[in-house]
Parts: sequence; C-alpha cells; structure tokens
Amino acid sequence: MIDRTPPTTPQPAEPATSPDRAIRVVLILLAAGIVSGVAGLLSHAAGNNVPGSILTGGGAFAGTVGVLLAIAHYTNA
Repeated sequence: MIDRTPPTTPQPAEPATSPDRAIRVVLILLAAGIVSGVAGLLSHAAGNNVPGSILTGGGAFAGTVGVLLAIAHYTNA
C-alpha cells in the first residue's frame, strides 16, 4: 500500500533581513567603530606605539560588537 500525503501549500518566504535588523546592525558597527577609535587614541596617548594602539582598537571593536549583538539578541528573545 502506498501512503500518499496531500500536497501542502507553499508558505511565503520571509525576507532574509528586515529593515529594522539592518539598521540595528549598522548602529552596532557605528558604535563599535567609535569605541575602537577612542580606545586606540587613548592607548596611543598613554604611550603605546601605533601597531599596539591599532591592536587595542581592534580588540575594543570586537568586544563591543560581541556585547552589543548579545544585547540585541537578548532583547529580541
């Protein structure tokens, strides 16, 4: 005996990203860029060399993006 299931109606595809999500990501990256720039400048003013200051800014950028994405995920849950 062959088991035949009735055809299902296709569901409309949801957009990959909503405009709200895109705006949120842009704001997160902008805030992280500002934080990393300030961290790099403060590091250089404290006497670190330029490559060290760039690494400090990069670490601040990554940390800020991680924290802000976690907060955005938590508020959507």
